[in-house]
Amino acid sequence: MGIQRKHTIVVLVALVFLAVAAWFLLLGPAAPFKKPSVEQETEAVVRAKNETRLRNATRKIISYLVKSLDSAGKSERMAIVGGELDNFFGNSELEITFWQDEKEIVRRLEPGKSYAFRYDENYQLNIFETPKDWYPPVDLAPYLSTPMVVVEKMLEMAEVDSSDVVYDLGSGDGRIVIAAAKKYGARGVGIDIDHWRILESRANAKKAGVENLVEFRLQDVTEADFSEATVVTLYLLTSSNVLMSPFLEDQLKPGSYVVSHKYKILGWEEREVNFVMLMGEDGERHSIYLYQR
Repeated sequence: MGIQRKHTIVVLVALVFLAVAAWFLLLGPAAPFKKPSVEQETEAVVRAKNETRLRNATRKIISYLVKSLDSAGKSERMAIVGGELDNFFGNSELEITFWQDEKEIVRRLEPGKSYAFRYDENYQLNIFETPKDWYPPVDLAPYLSTPMVVVEKMLEMAEVDSSDVVYDLGSGDGRIVIAAAKKYGARGVGIDIDHWRILESRANAKKAGVENLVEFRLQDVTEADFSEATVVTLYLLTSSNVLMSPFLEDQLKPGSYVVSHKYKILGWEEREVNFVMLMGEDGERHSIYLYQR
């Protein structure tokens, strides 16, 4: 029995050796890594330099025409859904034609730059230049600054004091959390998807002397953790408030306040504890809705 077992082991080892040898003969050794040639690297650099990016940072499908100004050809019709990116390569300017309320709008894009369809302060669709590495989520609202008299009233209605943590979702230039920190000593966090607004907010906080109490995060509010908030402020749209409603429901502790400027939170009617309308320094009437989680 011992001799038979030894013979079997020798046969198995031989079979394994033959299998490995056959594998090398059939497939050969792995190909060594080849460093890209100078020509390939140069081509990649030129391609990146001449890449024009156009993102759709809205929540709608946008149809547009695109044409290279160095070409005698016709414009090409394109459509881009919310959050998506179209890339164009070439060293010539592009002419983009789109429509706002049946009005034709034409914009020119320079090669090698990055742009995005976004809403302006009047909720009008337009194209804005953006940082090359900017990957925005879709806009929940156009950027409109809240009048300071409204800011002060929102904080007053929420009874903010130094024990509060105030989160402003879509914080713009940071004025709400800065005011909460400066007037009441509250800690504040502003969240916005706009890189430039975040930089502006940090500069404003430093100027107000409250940079130790506030912070500003470049983030999509639908992906943010604001569970520590005792007060949340909003200046979004009605549809965006509906979108945010389950996040507020899931994250906020009972008793927390939510203050919405101008737009109601549909479905939260039973949570509404106060409503104020006042005249802003812009000469317009502003509604403020106070809810309690």
